[in-house]
Amino acid sequence: MANYELIFDLGSQYISAALKNDGFSDKIPSVVAYGGAEGHQIMAVGVDAIKLANTRGDVKLACPIYEGCVNDSEGAKALITTLLDRLVSRRLTAFSKCVVSCVSPCGMISSDKKNIEAIFLGLGAKSVSFVEAPIADSYALFDEFHARCGVIADIGRDCTDLAVVSDGQIVSGCTLYYAGKHLTDAIVDLIQQKYRIRLSFDDAEYLKLHCASLYPNDTTVVTVAGHNMQHNVRETVNVSSRELYDTLVEFAGKYVRVVQSLISSAPDNLSAMLRTEGVMLCGGGANLAGLDLYLQSQLGVPVRVAEQPDSVSIAGMIKK
Repeated sequence: MANYELIFDLGSQYISAALKNDGFSDKIPSVVAYGGAEGHQIMAVGVDAIKLANTRGDVKLACPIYEGCVNDSEGAKALITTLLDRLVSRRLTAFSKCVVSCVSPCGMISSDKKNIEAIFLGLGAKSVSFVEAPIADSYALFDEFHARCGVIADIGRDCTDLAVVSDGQIVSGCTLYYAGKHLTDAIVDLIQQKYRIRLSFDDAEYLKLHCASLYPNDTTVVTVAGHNMQHNVRETVNVSSRELYDTLVEFAGKYVRVVQSLISSAPDNLSAMLRTEGVMLCGGGANLAGLDLYLQSQLGVPVRVAEQPDSVSIAGMIKK
C-alpha cells in the first residue's frame, strides 16, 4: 500500500489534522482532563474532557500545547491518538504507512520539533517533517486571492506568525508571542480597572467575540458578569464596543509596526509587489471585527481575510 500523508496543526486551542490523500479533516479542542487518585490519570480529551470537568469537581483541565510547542507529552499523545483514531481507523490498517507533515510556528526551535517528532514516531509514524505556518497558509491564501506573494499574518491563541512569502519561501518573518489570549487578558484588566469587576477568562473571551470591534462607530453593548472585587459579590455590567476600542487599537498596533518593518525591509522589486498584494489574515484572531479595515487604514496596503481563517493551514497543506 502506498504511503499516506497525515497533516497536523498542533494549536493551543484546537489540534487539527487531515488525511491528505482524501482531503478528510477533523479537529478537537486541545484540552485533557486529569483525575484519579493522584490527579495524574488522563480521564478524557477534547470535548469529552470539557464535559467531564463541568460535571466533576475532582477533574482538572490542562492544555498540553502552548505557543505551538508540547509541554505535556502524555497529554499531547492522548490528543493525537484520539484524532488519529477518528481520521484513519477505518481507512488504514497501520499508522506505520503514514508520513506526518506538521505545521509549526516560524520561531519553533529544533528541540521542540524533536519533541513532537518523538511523539509521532513513538506512535508508529513512518516519518515526520515540519512546514512553517506562513508557508502552509500561503498555499491556500495565494490560491484564494490569486496572489503571487504577500505578507501572511496567522493570528492564533498564543502566538502570531508574520512573514513575507514569495515563490514558496519565507523571505523574512517572525513569531510574536502576542495573540488572541493576550487581547483577552487585556480585556480582563480593562474591566477590572474600570468597574472593579474581575471577569473570568471565558467571560472576557465572550466579550471579545461578541463586543470587541475595531469599527470606530460600533455601538454594540454586551452584558457580562464577574466578581466585584470591592464588595465580594457577583455583579453584571454592560460593556460597549467603544469602551474596548483603545485596547484593541493597542493590540493591533503591534502588528502594524511589524508589518511595516517587513515591507520596508524587503528588496525593492518585492516591496513594490507587496504593496499591491498586501496582507492576508488567517487564524482565529483574524475574526476580530474590523481588524482588516483598521490594518488597511494604518498600512496603506490591501488587507484581506481568508474565507475560513481558522482552517487555512490545514487547507493549504491539502492543496500543496
